[in-house]
Amino acid sequence: MADKKEIQARAEALLAQGVGKSEVFRQLSGQGMKDRQLATWLAGRHDPQARAEMSLHVNILVGLMVLQALIVLAVGWQVSMWLGLALTSIPLLFAWGFRKPYAGAYTGYLFLSIVTVGRNVAQLFPITTGGLVGVALSIAMICYVFWIQRRIFPDMNFLGPMRKGSRFVFTT
Repeated sequence: MADKKEIQARAEALLAQGVGKSEVFRQLSGQGMKDRQLATWLAGRHDPQARAEMSLHVNILVGLMVLQALIVLAVGWQVSMWLGLALTSIPLLFAWGFRKPYAGAYTGYLFLSIVTVGRNVAQLFPITTGGLVGVALSIAMICYVFWIQRRIFPDMNFLGPMRKGSRFVFTT
């Protein structure tokens, strides 16, 4: 039975030869790596053509993350220099993951943003214009990131690989 790194190396070689992800999954399934792990690893492999097509949107997203980091730094610096610097690293790490492209960065951002939107909606009352604008911008950002993620990682669902029933499905 092969170990995880060996299976990933074989999968990488098959993908480089132009073999589709569905066929790679079929060939390597049950050979020492859990099917869910293999499917997640395959789904987390970006589509290079889609990444090239979405380059402008990824650059916009990275720019928004840098802008968010600057705002966090300015607000956090007023409380504590170290707090400002520490909190600034979060959007910068997301920007790095978006640029890389790393599927976990998109998933992590979506998860944290959805949790934050829930908290923001709860604090919305009494309703103010600023609060509504903030929630609307948060929801728009979540939709934008999800839209980019679905194009760059077509086999990735919100929190894992695509499934139909109990089977993992891939676009190629």
